[in-house]
Amino acid sequence: MVRLLIYGYTTGVRSSRAIQRKCVDDVAFRFLAADQAPDFRSISRFRRRHLDALAGLFTQSLHLAMKLGMVKVGRVALDGTKLEANASKHKAMSYGRLIDKEEQVEAEIAQLEAKAAALLADAEAIDNAEDATFGVDGKDADLPAELDRREKRLPRLQAARAQIEAEAATKARPKPKAQANFTDPDSRIMKNSDGAYIQAYNAQAVVDEEHQVVTAADVTTCASDSPSYTAMLDQSHQNTGIPPDRALVDAGYCSDTNLEAAQERRLARGTDTFMATGRLGHDEQVPPAPRGRIPKNATLKERMARKLRTKPGKAAYSRRKAVVEPVFGQVMTCQNGRQLLLRGEDGARGEWRLLAACHNFRKAFRHVGTAGLATATA
Repeated sequence: MVRLLIYGYTTGVRSSRAIQRKCVDDVAFRFLAADQAPDFRSISRFRRRHLDALAGLFTQSLHLAMKLGMVKVGRVALDGTKLEANASKHKAMSYGRLIDKEEQVEAEIAQLEAKAAALLADAEAIDNAEDATFGVDGKDADLPAELDRREKRLPRLQAARAQIEAEAATKARPKPKAQANFTDPDSRIMKNSDGAYIQAYNAQAVVDEEHQVVTAADVTTCASDSPSYTAMLDQSHQNTGIPPDRALVDAGYCSDTNLEAAQERRLARGTDTFMATGRLGHDEQVPPAPRGRIPKNATLKERMARKLRTKPGKAAYSRRKAVVEPVFGQVMTCQNGRQLLLRGEDGARGEWRLLAACHNFRKAFRHVGTAGLATATA
């Protein structure tokens, strides 16, 4: 099962049903499955049951890449991408609409209960046949189909409302536009790189420059990248045991908190952060750094902006896109990882780390193949 999942996630065959079909008509899958054809339910249950262990393959893939000399942890890039959740945004409802809908459903239930009570009272007085249907044999507890549907729907509305209220517990009242999704309550409406709003998770990754190996991977329910700066660099340090020399991050991570954290990280761990303080327009060039000493009263943001205008700063930051963005592209295309299959934050995190692990395995496989070819031709 592990071999099937690793090979499937590496080659873009992630659906349990698709893996089952491949075990019948694909030679590679048949070989890995020892010519067996496990049922898709068995594959799905295995993946869900052992998700934590499968996600642990990520650190193993990273350590393998380090043993092969593929990870230098000199310069790394941190970025995030929106992965589509296994839920439709049309299954989400705003807090304001939830309240209105809940009140509407409660009113409809009250009307239908009154109607049902009237029907039962009339049935009691009509004849024995109707008595048998509504009262005598206990079927008076059976609800009309219309009432039954609404009574089942009401708890879902109340659960979604409770979720939004719990997330906004620090505020006086949730915003009317705050939303909850019935299919995957942990997922959120987020704007992707194309400007479209999708039901998604925010996948984060730290990538080493040497061979584009992922050194840290996580998933958050926050549409903003900013809260992930410290956590992701800490995870990369923990996974590799080495703090990076330089960290390249875009303007999505720029905040006063992160600028202060970057200054502290440079002093404590020697990691020099190059953080964009704003986005450039189309064809807009970075202005040159002003001459002279930096004013003593300059803010951390002004100091960082000045740093990125220097020649060393421009040269370092210009590598950011080339380091991290191809990784996201490879995961989306080669591994068919644009949409997550598992629901819930834990499921999304485990699947993203499995995708990152398989990306690292692909890099290691090609590195070993290239090295072997070079040795053979030497």
